[in-house]
Amino acid sequence: MPKLSAVPVLMEWERFVDENPQGGIREFASWLLTNTDPLRKTPTKLESEPLMKSGMRLSEAFQESEDFLSWFFMGRLIRYVKFYTKSMMAEQGMSGPDEFLFLSLINEMDRPTKKEVCVANATELTTGMDILRRLIKLGLIDEFADERDRRSKRLNLTPKGHDTVQTIAEGLSQLHHSVLADLEAAERKHFLQTLQYLNNYHFPFYEP
Repeated sequence: MPKLSAVPVLMEWERFVDENPQGGIREFASWLLTNTDPLRKTPTKLESEPLMKSGMRLSEAFQESEDFLSWFFMGRLIRYVKFYTKSMMAEQGMSGPDEFLFLSLINEMDRPTKKEVCVANATELTTGMDILRRLIKLGLIDEFADERDRRSKRLNLTPKGHDTVQTIAEGLSQLHHSVLADLEAAERKHFLQTLQYLNNYHFPFYEP
């Protein structure tokens, strides 16, 4: 197999430093993905973004407001996930993916308390307690008193709960539409690293 030349990378590096004199390797990697990847140059499907009264599409009208665009597109991704998994969750008696996330974490955590599960899911306690009550009613989790603190309840999956987690996990692996679409392996890794970074940044400020 012939060796690939590094010259194209060096040429892109020269472009990058001209535009970003203070940028480093990390910034260059992100810039390279954004500016040279054909996937990111795919024309926007007009119907996928609302038309503003200015005549511009949303991403053009709010191009100076990165936070707003981030809220908009992250909110959309969540709704797409709910749409793709709606029938699968309904078959298991669940109202949405939040209940599956709770169930999955209880499965992997060491007999967590109700509060620990809510914090792990970054969910307000009132909302989290409602989700846990529904899972108990469905017979998917058991609660029992903490040996060291009888006022606290700990949680375990029932056999039915274990079966449900496995069934949904298998169903998710067979979904025609992945939430990561057709991103390549490197792009998926980069995207997940970005999500983890944002999670780690914001979590200390969040109080469920």
